[in-house]
Amino acid sequence: MKITVIVAVVVWLALIAYGRGMPLPKGLSLEGEPRAVSEIEFLADFTYQRDGQPVREQAIFKRMCRIIDEAERFVLLDLFLFNSVRGQGEKFPALADELARRLMEKRQRSPQVDLVLITDAINRSYGDEEPERFRRLRAGGVRIIYTDTSRLRDSNFIYSAWWRLFCQWLGTKGEGWLPSPFAPDGPAMTMRGYLSLFNFKANHRKVVASEKEALITSANPHDASAHHSNIAFVARGAVVQDVVATEAAVAELSGEALPRWEIPVRPESGGIQLRLLSEGKIKSRLLAALARCETGCSVRMAMFYLSDREVIDALLAAAARGAEIRLLLDPNKDAFGRKKNGIPNRPVAHELDEKSQGRISVRWYGTHGEQFHSKLTIISLPGQTTIIGGSANLTRRNLDDLNLETCLEVTAQADSQVAQESEWYFERLWQNRGGSYSLDFQEFAEESPFKYGLYRFQEWSGMGTF
Repeated sequence: MKITVIVAVVVWLALIAYGRGMPLPKGLSLEGEPRAVSEIEFLADFTYQRDGQPVREQAIFKRMCRIIDEAERFVLLDLFLFNSVRGQGEKFPALADELARRLMEKRQRSPQVDLVLITDAINRSYGDEEPERFRRLRAGGVRIIYTDTSRLRDSNFIYSAWWRLFCQWLGTKGEGWLPSPFAPDGPAMTMRGYLSLFNFKANHRKVVASEKEALITSANPHDASAHHSNIAFVARGAVVQDVVATEAAVAELSGEALPRWEIPVRPESGGIQLRLLSEGKIKSRLLAALARCETGCSVRMAMFYLSDREVIDALLAAAARGAEIRLLLDPNKDAFGRKKNGIPNRPVAHELDEKSQGRISVRWYGTHGEQFHSKLTIISLPGQTTIIGGSANLTRRNLDDLNLETCLEVTAQADSQVAQESEWYFERLWQNRGGSYSLDFQEFAEESPFKYGLYRFQEWSGMGTF
């Protein structure tokens, strides 16, 4: 018996080491080539208050649908949340049904256009049972690829080693009987589904592409996320080829292969440089940009989650060198009808305020049930602006080659349209121009050694939701 326990512990520890450092599948963690373009679109969704009433300005979903409608050769989607799961009694726009309808109508109008959807197993509640919406899409000619996240490194490595040792062999088949963790009336889950869920792995990308253009965003076509505030970029040119290449890598790790679509790209030049980033390369490019910040430079972040320790250290170092740093954060209090405890943003904000001696300014987005779901960093150097935005929160899980993520790095002159639009976006929220968007730091300032310790443990171990 003692030998059996010792062997099990040794194997478990070996699986922890393997899960944390296993080789990444080919094509992930991409730092794309710089692509020169003359223009790029910046989009934003807003939910805010004006005269005590909610106001919603939504542009990103409409742009997704336009890309689908105008495609002539293919539509490629990689979407994390694509479902209608919501809390009881809550009313939201039917984004998932609308997107599915658009795809079906596209198939009927243009049967020659390939339609491919890559998605995460969260949309089938981590089981084998495909939701009715996806069955209709598949029957209608949409190819659906579920990402094989088991081939990704373990973020929740303590648990995942145990799961690899004892549970992965069970599969995910079975009829759901346990309540959904996502909403009171969500699809029932199996015990096997829960065991898979606790690995906390995700294809967290949010990309829609055709042969003409690619949209990289923080927004999900998910009913209960319809009122979230988000950002997006729409890019054309050779970067579309990079997007398709990164998605081909996800298909390949899932045992599938994408068609070799012809993507027409004309030679282009311009004052804007685009670079596609995925997984860990998002972090490396962000840290490199922050390392250049000193007196005369500024950093502005609009972020749903901020917790990565290297990013936090880089912000503190930039502030110490004299850079102006302003952070607009979600207070982490709302999550699809459930109340959250403020982790990680409130402990992190307290740490940054205290250690920088107030040189780092923090404001909170004033959410009312929805989330401030943007993932955007704007770094202004003398005469030049670097913008990084897309699907990735600034957390270990999103930045350390664990989740699948896609962001776009935009480098442009400070007086370019994209630089001015992104800066206008941030200043509108920071200064409450035309509405009530953001709140003073003291509104959610919180000094809690317990929450800080819990955040640090969750960030290190992966045993958390961020």
